[in-house]
Amino acid sequence: MKKINLLLLLLCFNFLFSQKETYFPAKYVLKNFKDTLKTKILNIGLYDNEEFSPATYIRHITVLDPSGKKLKVNENDIKYLEIKDLKKVKRTFVNSKSVLSKDSGLLQVMYSGNKTQWYRKSFYNGPIYTYETKNTDYLIMRKNKSINEIYFRAPGAKAQLKEIFGAYPDLLLLIDGMVEDKDLIKILERYDKK
Repeated sequence: MKKINLLLLLLCFNFLFSQKETYFPAKYVLKNFKDTLKTKILNIGLYDNEEFSPATYIRHITVLDPSGKKLKVNENDIKYLEIKDLKKVKRTFVNSKSVLSKDSGLLQVMYSGNKTQWYRKSFYNGPIYTYETKNTDYLIMRKNKSINEIYFRAPGAKAQLKEIFGAYPDLLLLIDGMVEDKDLIKILERYDKK
């Protein structure tokens, strides 16, 4: 019986940690160079390597050089990164210094409009082996160049957004019904048209 339990335990362990490595097409620019490097980047998915995970770029990225050898590039050395996942979703990242005037790694460009910009900073939360991440969102109002730090999934985020867009009752109704990222993008698009 002990042998069967041990065998089952080993099979389960092997199954859990034997994910096939998945690479996404990517291009990036290093801070000290002007050339755009096209490559494939290793996705570090939490449950499924076919879906993009922020753990792919936090602290460093793993890319393939032209000969197929794996190289690690530090997140802070990257000026611009563009990744297209297997679902054909393109994600763009910029160095935080160009947006926040402080160097804290890469920010994902969530929305860039005429009046507003929305960036997301992902970071590890908890033990590193879990790849659990949290996000801080930055909403930038171009008119007065204010930067609003928002924790989108936190309870106070809707109140913050209502304060920012208080002059627009139609946007306040949309903020009340906001659940996903795409809902905030709709709000920002509507605000840009005003």
